[in-house]
Amino acid sequence: MYAYQAFYSIEMKIDIVELKLHKLCEVEIPGNDKYIYGIEQAAKIFEELIGGNNIEYVGMLCMDNTNKLVNYSIVSIGNLANVIVPVAQIIKTALLSNASKIIIGHNHPSTVLKITNSDINMTKKIGFIAKNFEIELIDSIIVNANEAISIREYVGEKYDKR
Repeated sequence: MYAYQAFYSIEMKIDIVELKLHKLCEVEIPGNDKYIYGIEQAAKIFEELIGGNNIEYVGMLCMDNTNKLVNYSIVSIGNLANVIVPVAQIIKTALLSNASKIIIGHNHPSTVLKITNSDINMTKKIGFIAKNFEIELIDSIIVNANEAISIREYVGEKYDKR
C-alpha cells in the first residue's frame, strides 16, 4: 500500500455552522411608537438604555424598510474616555437582523455632548460601509441621561454654513 492511498482513505469532516441572532432579554422603551424616524424617537431609547452609564457604550437600533424597530443591540463597551467602534460588528448585526436602516448611538459619561472630529469620521465610515450593504445609516447620536445631539444635524449645519 502506498502512502498516498492511506491519505485518501481517511474520512474528512467539516463543521456545519449557522449564524443567527440570540435574544438576550426584553426591555421596555419609552413611548409606544414602534417606528423610528430620527433623533426624536431614537434619543429617548438611547438615553434610557445607555445615557446614564459611567463608561462609554455604543448601541444600535435596527429598523426595516418602513422604519419599524426590529431590535436594539449593544455593539461595544469602552471605558471612561472612549470606546472602539467595531464597524464589522455593526454591519454583521444589521445583516442578521435583516435591517435596511440603522441608527447608531453612544453615550458620553462626562455628560458633555460635544461632537468630536473622531465622532464625525466614524459616522462617515459607518455610513459609507453600510451603504455598500444597502443599509441606510439614518443618524449617529450622542446621549447622556437627559439629552441627545445628532451628528447628522451637526455635520449638515456645519457644511451649510460654509
